[in-house]
Amino acid sequence: MKGEISLDLTEGSWTAGGGMTFTRASDGHSLRFTGARGDLARRSMSVDAAVGDGAAHSVDLSTYELDMTKMTVTMPSLNSPGSVEGKPFDTMLTQEGAAVFSQAFGASPVGPGDSVATVAGRVDVVPALG
Repeated sequence: MKGEISLDLTEGSWTAGGGMTFTRASDGHSLRFTGARGDLARRSMSVDAAVGDGAAHSVDLSTYELDMTKMTVTMPSLNSPGSVEGKPFDTMLTQEGAAVFSQAFGASPVGPGDSVATVAGRVDVVPALG
């Protein structure tokens, strides 16, 4: 994951490599997500979504609220990077996210505004130089 963030987590963005594919075993229908990107100010995540063998297009997939009591920010020093660590929190599916699941599979696994995933993580933070 790469990006730039404010250590109060009110602004910045990130991008992640890799992706994930959902495939329904009974008929082979699939939905592929790649190019995940986040916007801290909007509290949102977008992905490039491709239904089956179709071309990928950008989709605002989910939103989230940050409970700062679940976040730990360690300031960087000259000897070590800082870090941002988040305890598990829910992400909520957007209307656009539900629509792309419906396009691929006929229905979305959850409705817009419902939790689509619980995430947690830790990233090292290197101060900007210059």
